[in-house]
Amino acid sequence: MDKVTRDLRRLKGVGAVLAGRFVAAGLDSFEKVVAAGEEGLKGIRGINPRNIASILSEAATLAVEASAGRVRELRERTARATERVQEIAADVRDRFGAELAGKTGKKVEKDLLRIVASLETVAAKLETKGKRAGKVLSRFEKRLSVLEGAGLNDIRKGLKKTRKTLKRYGFLEKVGK
Repeated sequence: MDKVTRDLRRLKGVGAVLAGRFVAAGLDSFEKVVAAGEEGLKGIRGINPRNIASILSEAATLAVEASAGRVRELRERTARATERVQEIAADVRDRFGAELAGKTGKKVEKDLLRIVASLETVAAKLETKGKRAGKVLSRFEKRLSVLEGAGLNDIRKGLKKTRKTLKRYGFLEKVGK
């Protein structure tokens, strides 16, 4: 049994068959069940009309819980990403201390500051742009994994790609000069 069907079976009065009918009708999440409302649920074959009100209230409660769980998980991922950027900054300072005075070093430092500021923006917008934040965090984590042990120029290029990812999703913050 897949996760969607298992989740829908948490609703009182919804078994495996009815959960399958919900999915077939396009109601594959608690949010969609709530959005369908009473009229939408009446159209599903086999549903007890007396259970519709309780199914809708339970779905609303579970939708709020699911949303809060996703936001909590995204907050944790954002915090880990911020720590990772700070670790990269410390590593860059340790490994390339003298080279940071040059043009590439200054760009790396500026990129690191912009990325940390952007991660703060991601954290602030998790409530309203959770799905977008999840996507950008996935790509962000992937970009950061490449930077471990890289040279200064490669770090610069990787940070530039990371910045572009943040910008593409609308989370890049400008840092003053």
